[in-house]
Amino acid sequence: MLVALRAGGGSPFRRWVAALAFLGVASAGCNDRSRPTVPVFGNLTVLSDPSGAEIAVDGEILGQTTPATLEGIPAGTRLLELAYVPGPAEIFLWADNVTVPEESVDTVDAALEGGCGQNCPFLMDQGRIRCRSTGRGDTCATVFYDGVPALQWPDASGGEYGAGGRLLLAGMIEGGAQDGDTIAVQVYDLAWVGRSPMRQVSTGRRKVMELEYWGSGRYSGESLVGLEVKQTILAVDSAGIEDVLFIHYEVKNVSDDERYRRLYSWVPEGGYSYRSLYIGFGLDADIGSSEDDLGTYDLDLDLAFMYDAHFQDPELGEFAERPALVGLVNVEAPAGATERRYTMWRRRDDWDDDDRHDFGWRILAGRLSAGDPIEDHPAEEVGHQGTQADDYRITRTYGPLRLRYLHTGHAGASRRSDQLESTDPRCRWRPESVGGAGAGALGPLPPLIRMRVAPRRRSNHRP
Repeated sequence: MLVALRAGGGSPFRRWVAALAFLGVASAGCNDRSRPTVPVFGNLTVLSDPSGAEIAVDGEILGQTTPATLEGIPAGTRLLELAYVPGPAEIFLWADNVTVPEESVDTVDAALEGGCGQNCPFLMDQGRIRCRSTGRGDTCATVFYDGVPALQWPDASGGEYGAGGRLLLAGMIEGGAQDGDTIAVQVYDLAWVGRSPMRQVSTGRRKVMELEYWGSGRYSGESLVGLEVKQTILAVDSAGIEDVLFIHYEVKNVSDDERYRRLYSWVPEGGYSYRSLYIGFGLDADIGSSEDDLGTYDLDLDLAFMYDAHFQDPELGEFAERPALVGLVNVEAPAGATERRYTMWRRRDDWDDDDRHDFGWRILAGRLSAGDPIEDHPAEEVGHQGTQADDYRITRTYGPLRLRYLHTGHAGASRRSDQLESTDPRCRWRPESVGGAGAGALGPLPPLIRMRVAPRRRSNHRP
């Protein structure tokens, strides 16, 4: 796990024993008997995203950072290692065997992976919500913090209202040997890996956090790989929206990017296409204690929310007798999505095991069947609604969508472009809002899905 790599000090290369195990890279031998007795050298240009990574060749730290052209490197197969450490909580790595050509120059363009996954200092504290997030797609995620509440209201002295939130997607692979296979992003198992350092900007009463990550199958078996996510969290300390977080998502198919396929060699040439894709923000809201909650939906308000079943919880301090509700409100649905679904499920229904992807898709698509552990709700727009207090997760999803990586003509040439297919050429989607109503516009979206979520907390009377 990369988490262990953040503990030590000094050069990041001194912590690469675990890192290389994570990346699954084995160094090639350098004592090939067929090599000439007279050394032959070549040059290697190294690019990386993000840039600024330290460079090592065959275990030797060169004292150079990307982008750089390495001169006088012995020709042949070399182990190239890159490490970028933008701060004490984040590290991004890449390692692979590369071929240095004889008396010429070759170029390596590497996409680094990593980011902060545990106890990250990424805090949104504008307004009255306190939300801690990781660099791997987990938002307001208490389970990734050791004993530190990651979702509090009101302010830092308030009660704890959640274990975590995450962008959830489920769809079917289209084409190739895996045609028709169903894949779903896991609820809690690590499904995403960081791609760039967290960026945070505060201006006046506004605070913005930007994260970037993409799908990884390294941690927990099958996952919905080939998708890159850019996530922006916005909080404003202003009357009427001080209890709201706006979360904006852009989802892009990068499965045929050469840098991605170099890291995930099982992805076929041409990448993956996904059909019957449903997408939404999944929230594990815990109103104080996690075991005594319920959820419901108000279709007129376009609101899904969770509440304490007894409308009291001693864990919530001064709000013990009047706990807040936690809800999801959509700002704008993706263009082309003809269905919306509100659904909830219990903790024991999580589909993190590889053999339960079909069930995860049926939950997000609102198509539960007779053999599933929870029953379908008779209302068309509702998947499942629990009637007994329990530890629930809740989401609102949209679909079916199709996301593929395809060839399009451009200026007389052929280029690669990922595209979300839709009957509406704008392909617009605005995210959801967690806990309250949100607002804001998204521009045209030809190559990707965009989504905005706004979480809101407020003290409430019994609904």
